[in-house]
Amino acid sequence: MKQDINQVREKLAKASNIMVITGAGISAESGIPTFRTGNGLWKKFNPAEYATPEAFRKDPEKVWKWYDKRRQEIAEAEPNPGHKALARLEKIGKRVFIITQNVDDLHERAGSKEVIHIHGSIWRLRCERDGTIEENREVPKTHLPLCPCGNIMRPDVVWFGEQLPWQPIEKINHYLLTDNIDICFIIGTEASFGYIVEWAFHAHEQGAMIVDINPKPTGLSNLVDIHLEAQAGQILPKILRNVC
Repeated sequence: MKQDINQVREKLAKASNIMVITGAGISAESGIPTFRTGNGLWKKFNPAEYATPEAFRKDPEKVWKWYDKRRQEIAEAEPNPGHKALARLEKIGKRVFIITQNVDDLHERAGSKEVIHIHGSIWRLRCERDGTIEENREVPKTHLPLCPCGNIMRPDVVWFGEQLPWQPIEKINHYLLTDNIDICFIIGTEASFGYIVEWAFHAHEQGAMIVDINPKPTGLSNLVDIHLEAQAGQILPKILRNVC
């Protein structure tokens, strides 16, 4: 692994444009439960009862009670060394374009500026009737949030059966088409969604080195340039040594 780390470090030192795709694994290092892996939340809870538009319309109070607990867990969590390492790269003048599947704000709290949330944000509320979106960090919530139109607002996250929001996808596509990417990190995700693989390999076609960081091999591990079998919080600070 030492040789791989040195290779990534050398590439990173020369890089000016870095693309990062993060999944639940990087947040898990901060104590936020994952959804699918191991003892993930969907092993304990039926997503059809908590993470679909139909479930929300049927029982918004039940869904909000569940999400309120998630919001409290995220509010109490802190960015880990992996989040902080990515933010440090920005501070030395590198562009770091982060695409995250996570609905928390740990990247932003670590100091990262350019973060695209493809699955939404748990700190935003959305009205399904008129499309109003607002930020809300009230924890715990004492009542069901209402839109000025009178409708109950929902968490602005992507639920099962829903499409990804077009605004973040448009930003990602623009970035991929207009910027030469030097290195792409895929961190803490099994890359089970096809679009993750598509974005990573679009960067690879531009000449980017693809680096997969995950404690366990994934479907991508044998396809990337380098797979580092480790947690982001352990390996990223090592990679950044002598870089920043």
